[in-house]
This record gives sequence, C-alpha cells and structure tokens, in this order.
Amino acid sequence: MSGTSTAERAGGSSRASLHGAVTRYRVMAFIVGTALIALTVVIIFQAFGVKVKSAEEIVAPIHGYLYLVYLATAADLARRAHWRLGRILAVVAAGFVPTLAFFVEHRVYQQMQEEWADEDRLVDAGGPAPTPPA
Repeated sequence: MSGTSTAERAGGSSRASLHGAVTRYRVMAFIVGTALIALTVVIIFQAFGVKVKSAEEIVAPIHGYLYLVYLATAADLARRAHWRLGRILAVVAAGFVPTLAFFVEHRVYQQMQEEWADEDRLVDAGGPAPTPPA
C-alpha cells in the first residue's frame, strides 16, 4: 500500500470524477458570471439612453444558454457530492445575481477542499473512508 495515494485509498475513481465535476462547475461559474456582468453593463447603458439593442439581443440569449449549461454542471456536481438543498439553491441563484457567481464558486471550492482534507485525514488515521450523506 506504500505506492497508493490517499485519493486512491479513499476511492480514487470517484474522487477523480468529483474533481472533474468541480473543475467543470468552476469554469462555467466564471463564464456565466462574466456573461451576466456583460448583460448588466448593456442594461445599465440602456437605462442611460444609449442605444445598444443589438448588443442586448446578442448578450441576453448567450447568457441564457450558458446559464442552462451552468445549471447542468452544477446539478452534476451536486449529484456527485451529495449536496444539501441550501448549497444547491445558492448555486442556482449565483447564475442570475450579478457578481454572485464568483463568490459562490469560491465558497463551494473552499468547502470541497475542506471536505477532501477531512476525508484524507480519516483515511490516513486508519478509519474507514467516509460515505457521503444521503
């Protein structure tokens, strides 16, 4: 067992798939957050009388479609990580409140890092690999 890593002892394939899901979620959070900021800027310009109708017609649908992809990646991560409803709702709201996606993504990633560290400590201490909550 000296050649196996902690992640492998704790269910390496599921850990690897969870890492992939986290990475996909983080990428989509940044993309959707950026698209929402662009849409917000367009709407603010319109409020001050600047005619940006064509920009709105482009940015709004793009954000909408990207938000759907974001929700799919978040749902995949929530399923793999066995998230509770509060975390899921925060992630859903992050896609339509300007700049919130960046803060929620950071918090989610921080929480996942803490959970992985706790799992590694349990496995290194010789305890059983933790099972996700139902």
